[in-house]
Amino acid sequence: MGPSRTLRLGLLGCLLLVPWLHGQEPAACAWGWVPFEDGCYGFFPRELSWRRAEAFCQRFGTGTHLASVHSVEEHRAIIALLSSSHSSEDSEEEEDWDDGIWIGLHRPLGSRHWQWSDSSEVNYGSWHRQPSPRRRACAALQDAADFMMWYSDTCADRKPFICKSSA
Repeated sequence: MGPSRTLRLGLLGCLLLVPWLHGQEPAACAWGWVPFEDGCYGFFPRELSWRRAEAFCQRFGTGTHLASVHSVEEHRAIIALLSSSHSSEDSEEEEDWDDGIWIGLHRPLGSRHWQWSDSSEVNYGSWHRQPSPRRRACAALQDAADFMMWYSDTCADRKPFICKSSA
């Protein structure tokens, strides 16, 4: 196991301990999903359009959508999940996430405002540059910025995605 893989797994372990350290029980998540605060996160490397990725997430039950992000801590938890999933050292097939990873933020056709697919408040952002309000668009985590920045893309593009389930 290489040093970067060990660091990634260590970061993921820290995220799992945070609720316990604050006197909370971690959320009960499905196998392969990671708890953070009151939700569970699952990463899916399968490349789908934004609309199909959202429909895929909803199959996991009521309250499950493409991930909404409401704080820098939640954003970092998602990045830790991606880091633990992106262990190209251990896989024979190198994964290519250069096209980004879908999250639940989108701007519906005819709207000038961004919305989360789970209808939660848009109270946090990490845009690479503010997108143009003229067209329908969907947000993705940008690989080139270690997933800390978001960018706007055509919703029909196919990308891996992150689902969030409210526990």
